[in-house]
Amino acid sequence: MDLVPENLGGAVVFNLNSSCGSNKAVCGNCGDFAVAIHNWLMNTEVRYVLLDLQDEKEICPAFLEEIMQLARRLRIPFLFAGVMDKPRRILESYDFTNKWPTFVTPEEAIAFLEDKHPGTTKVSLEGLEFGVAIATSRARNAVLTDGGEAEAEAAE
Repeated sequence: MDLVPENLGGAVVFNLNSSCGSNKAVCGNCGDFAVAIHNWLMNTEVRYVLLDLQDEKEICPAFLEEIMQLARRLRIPFLFAGVMDKPRRILESYDFTNKWPTFVTPEEAIAFLEDKHPGTTKVSLEGLEFGVAIATSRARNAVLTDGGEAEAEAAE
């Protein structure tokens, strides 16, 4: 899975590319994307998140859950566009859509954001790299070995 920031008329949209679609509660590195978004935000003036799920039918539940947790911690606008039925049901099951509606297109989400939070998208985007996937750290339970990466084992 990749999250690629794009500049859409001066607003930042994170495009989701190649969702893992694993449909598991615990999924490899998908949860690390919330950390990557957090780190990206802390290094910019951007104070909102707009995720375009690109009409993917299968979105990793672990990814959505981590994003919703990040939204609760940061208390900034978190909007979703291109949300199909299954991901929408996950967002609704956590009551997320009562606070932040979902949108068909990123343009609709940007218009909503500017209407409800004027000026939010009017920040400097200087120095930001668009069209390139944001970096994620490797999984927290991964360790480097002589042969490459392996899973950490609990000590007894």
